[in-house]
Amino acid sequence: MITKVYLFPTIFTAANMFCGFWSIVLSINGKFVPASWLIILGIIFDGIDGLIARSKNISSTIGAELDSLADFITFCIAPIVLVWQLVGYRYSFSGIMVCFLYVFFGALRLAKFNVFSLYKERNEKITFYEGLPTPASAGIIVSIILLLSISSGWSGITKRHLTFLIAIAPILENFLPAFILVLSLLMITKLRYPKMNNIGLTKKVSLKVLTIVIITVLLIFSYPESSVFLIFSAYILYGIIEYFVRLYKMRKAKKHYNVDENRT
Repeated sequence: MITKVYLFPTIFTAANMFCGFWSIVLSINGKFVPASWLIILGIIFDGIDGLIARSKNISSTIGAELDSLADFITFCIAPIVLVWQLVGYRYSFSGIMVCFLYVFFGALRLAKFNVFSLYKERNEKITFYEGLPTPASAGIIVSIILLLSISSGWSGITKRHLTFLIAIAPILENFLPAFILVLSLLMITKLRYPKMNNIGLTKKVSLKVLTIVIITVLLIFSYPESSVFLIFSAYILYGIIEYFVRLYKMRKAKKHYNVDENRT
């Protein structure tokens, strides 16, 4: 029986789990803004945990399962409790079903990832996630809630916001249950999303990647709430656009193959 875990990555896994638990407590008490930022902090801790485990090659079976449980609490339970406390209760049983589907599909997404990781070849390098990752799903939810908080009168961290996003926040609130349902389905699709941990801190990157990173960091410091929404929105849209581009390329390649076959 394997009973040992690596201390350093497990500390960040525990921090991720604690953020999720604390976020739930704050959501129940109606403190939606700090509850949202705790989920964002959990995403950061989750990223650091994975980065350490992969860079040092110190992952373990128990560590992986513990990380999955932490993700379930912070990225499945915590954001949906936040949604329920804020708007979900208005929809009665329909709201309960939408929230449950998000939790269930999130659990299914994590279970699918665990099984895939367990049976893939040891040296097999996977450059994408299949289905929307739970941190990204939670991230877009809390970013909408942060925009709603600003539109309701909260000044935000820096008091600087992209006004067009604040203007559409009430619209996003009205469609939030439908949006939650879409996110639930995206988590169990075969859409491909890039693995951000492929960008190593000690690896060389192209000028294009460096430019994107610098612009992203500047946006976050200048417009924290707005940039969080834009970053997660862009990530979600990437998987959808990539699917149609890949489908187009496959059909084009098949068409060229049929033309060449007819000529022969």
